Amino acid sequence: MKRRVLVLRPQPGADETVAALQGAGVEAEALPVLGRRALPETPAMRASIQALAENRLVIFVSPAAVEFGMALIDRYWPQFPVTVHWVAVGERTRQVLADWGVEALAPAADDEHSEGLLALPPLNEVAGEKVLIMRGHGGRETLAEALRERGARVTFVELYERVPLAVTLPEQNEVAALVVSSVAVLQALLASGGAALAATPLIVPSERVAQAARQAGFEAVCCATGAGPMATVSAITSLGMGDAP
Repeated sequence: MKRRVLVLRPQPGADETVAALQGAGVEAEALPVLGRRALPETPAMRASIQALAENRLVIFVSPAAVEFGMALIDRYWPQFPVTVHWVAVGERTRQVLADWGVEALAPAADDEHSEGLLALPPLNEVAGEKVLIMRGHGGRETLAEALRERGARVTFVELYERVPLAVTLPEQNEVAALVVSSVAVLQALLASGGAALAATPLIVPSERVAQAARQAGFEAVCCATGAGPMATVSAITSLGMGDAP
């Protein structure tokens, strides 16, 4: 069997990353270790959505946040409020918002994380403003804490929870590299027996995930410039796999 890159991130990002890798001449396979499940609508969630127009910024931290969040917004807002500034964590999230007819601001492809969001000009002018963050259960606090330090009044709508998926990992000699997109994906990999692949090159989207991977015992961690498919392709080709750019 050919050695291939395993993309462990949730769908639909896994298939998109595999397609980008295959386009670059890399043998790749999607093997998501995490799924997502919508959280039940609560009165507090409904109240936040009904008050959507009171927010200067509405920030989506993942494509899944758009998937679940826009379905909820669409239920209560036949016409989306024109006073809101929409913000996406990265290009894929921005594209999913565009599918809903929403034009959103996003950081550059090499800056797709909370820190990249915080560098955007609108997020530096939030003193006294309301900001709503659309995310999954138990998301990072970095973004909210920084915005509060800048004087914003920040609230959340938690839309979904992450669900580990039962997977069978291949043998180490069958895997050229592993791609994870978050600490949660890394933890799910380890729960599935991923420690047995600790000598396999591991592609991560940020130094924060890289540190967690090293602490977990992974020996060859490569930090990509972001979580997007093309950032993954660049990281993989830098290791000598596929077609050189």
